[in-house]
Amino acid sequence: MKKLVIFLFVSVWFCRCVNKKETIDFITLNVNELSGIPFSLPNNRIIDSLKEAHNRCMGVSFDANATLFDRKRSLFIGTIVNKQSGEVVATTEGFGITTNQAISQYSIVTTPCFNKSEFHLPLKSILGESFRVELPTGNEEMNKEINDAILTSDNAEIETGSWMYIDMKEALKKILDTAKSSTGLKYKHDLLDTANIVLIAAESIMNIRIAINTEKNISKPLQALLKTKPSALLPNSTSLLKPTVSLYYLNSNKFQISIEGFFPIAGQFVKAALK
Repeated sequence: MKKLVIFLFVSVWFCRCVNKKETIDFITLNVNELSGIPFSLPNNRIIDSLKEAHNRCMGVSFDANATLFDRKRSLFIGTIVNKQSGEVVATTEGFGITTNQAISQYSIVTTPCFNKSEFHLPLKSILGESFRVELPTGNEEMNKEINDAILTSDNAEIETGSWMYIDMKEALKKILDTAKSSTGLKYKHDLLDTANIVLIAAESIMNIRIAINTEKNISKPLQALLKTKPSALLPNSTSLLKPTVSLYYLNSNKFQISIEGFFPIAGQFVKAALK
């Protein structure tokens, strides 16, 4: 009888060990691990203004160890990068779900509010060197005039609209803990590589309005076009959700560009392990 009890105890213990399934666990990066990331959040006037606008709107601060998004490329949550080089290793596209479907599975918090700030510094330092507006007329002379005005401006009023916080921890964990496809397993393998980290949450602005003061009078043809409130394109945009752009005439030395879209500003990277 004693042998039977011992046998049953060992059998139950063995079965529990065999049946125990390891699951994905996300771990917050410490300061030292963030030091090598090429897009750590800098301390400057632009970031301070964005932080202030975000905190006032959302009522909470940026995530701990938030990092700034590189304007030269688009990083969506779920993107795995090498933590030293910042190069993209994998994305969630292979899971066969669209961006909109993915967003619907994530935890989203958004607050409608507006904050206006005046910047006396080059606008291109905010929008990026490659920022370009393409007018509907196809007139290269007017395209050049308006883009020169934008990129040479050092006196602009910027109004940020609603902020959106997206967190995919739980959604991604559920996907990977049940992953069976080759793409899902490959993504999981890359995620668990200690050389990599994953963008798990993002702070984004939903709309931006910029009032731009020009150094000289806007040309008559461009004034006439701006008074029609034309739509425009952002041909160099890397955003996954294409923005809607509108232009407005304010006076002979001032116009406004309104951009409705999804603009990731900062996010939180974490590492992953099995537990």
